[in-house]
Formats: sequence, structure tokens, C-alpha cells
Amino acid sequence: MDANNKEHQILEKLFLSLLDDTNPDRVQSGISDLFIRINSETGEVVLYGDDEDQQLASTVIFSWVGLSDKPTKEMIRCLKTVISSLEGKGYWDCELFERPFSVVLVNDAFESIDELLFLDDELIKVSLPLLENLDEELNSFINQLLSK
Repeated sequence: MDANNKEHQILEKLFLSLLDDTNPDRVQSGISDLFIRINSETGEVVLYGDDEDQQLASTVIFSWVGLSDKPTKEMIRCLKTVISSLEGKGYWDCELFERPFSVVLVNDAFESIDELLFLDDELIKVSLPLLENLDEELNSFINQLLSK
């Protein structure tokens, strides 16, 4: 098993623990924000509820220990992949994740580094991979319409 796959499994298990009945710190009431803090020196990933005093879960990813003084692009990409995968499985549709709901990567001072997910029943945030080939598809569609 490669390191990247192992990191994904560890992170997915961390998120799933938020709703696990055996986790005493699991989410028990609705939250609208989930904050993620990565300590790059220790490899610790901590999930917080609506504020920095509400620590919900944590884990250590040993392959991230000492890589940088702040989260790297690879760490952020890994988080986004896992969060997106969980979204595809309907994980974030649980009633405990209130709308609008966001998942935000923060630094030690709880300042936002990156918004990893934003869900609202009335708004949809479209990410770049979805838009990548949109121009080509629209041009092809218009050409087909005009040729008839």
C-alpha cells in the first residue's frame, strides 16, 4: 500500500469518527463549520466544530511529520480528495452537518488557509475539475446545433 493511499485511509477514518457511536467526542449536535488544523511538525490533524474550543477528533499522519512549517500543497490536495470522496458517498448529507456547511483548513491562529468544501441547499460551489473541459463541450454542442 503506497503512502498516499494510507494517508487517505487515515483521513477518511478520522472524518468517519465524527459520527461513530464509539467516539465519545463525536458530533452530537448540529455543526455548520468543520475546521481542520494540521501541525506539520508533529503530523497531527485535528478536527474542530464551530469554534476552536470544540475539538472533535484527531489523528497523526507520520509521513507528514516535519515536512514543513505549514501545510503543504500535497497535504491540502490529500484533504480535498478525501473530503470530495466522502461528499460523493453522501457523508456530508447527515443531518448533523447543518446547511450552509463548510470545511475549512486553518492555521494555528485559526485563520483560514483554504475552504475545502462549502455546501448550501441553495448554492453550489463548482470546483475547477468540473469546469476544465466546459468550453470544449459547449463549443461542440453549439456547432452541432448550428449545423442542423
